[in-house]
Amino acid sequence: MRIESFTVGSLFTNMYIISNDLNEAIIIDPGMGLNKYIKSFKEKYDIKAVLLTHCHIDHIDGIEYFMDLPIYIHKNEYDNLFNDDINLYNMFYRTFKFNKGDLDIRLLSNNDILNILGFNIKVIYTPGHTSGSCCYLFDNKYLFSGDTLFNGTCGRCDFPSGNYSDMDKSLNYLVNNLDLSVIVYPGHNDITTIENELKYNMAIKR
Repeated sequence: MRIESFTVGSLFTNMYIISNDLNEAIIIDPGMGLNKYIKSFKEKYDIKAVLLTHCHIDHIDGIEYFMDLPIYIHKNEYDNLFNDDINLYNMFYRTFKFNKGDLDIRLLSNNDILNILGFNIKVIYTPGHTSGSCCYLFDNKYLFSGDTLFNGTCGRCDFPSGNYSDMDKSLNYLVNNLDLSVIVYPGHNDITTIENELKYNMAIKR
């Protein structure tokens, strides 16, 4: 497994490419500003799927380049994806380009196990930042946490469909149920570990 991180767009969002030895790849959270990357991505990788941690514009805007691929999202985020107040397109005076039925959306539930490109991927439902946010745990070693868990903090809960109480529960679930050695790849800022967040994350109520 190879994990590559690209910080994209005006909100400095971490987009991830997870690939195997055949250069087959999964994209996680293709955000804004991918136009300068997309040619090299498609030349280097055979991209097979897109995973979305949540519906916000800075994590989904690049799906226009992958609309022929299966796009995975938690079932509680499906309606949010097409709501320009919740997906924050209205904040940027823009409109989401797609309607329901335009994309190959695959809906996920908590604790679903995906097997894509030989990777074992567990879906962990983590509402709080949005009502349908989720994280993806690859091979019980690598957590792609979107805007739920950051290095030392967490995502905002004051956007439409966010909820502080849900965020508290989600954060505590992650740090108390995952192995301490799990490496966390967040939607913004630097990577971390579950052990580090259990010790030092100021957003986690103890």
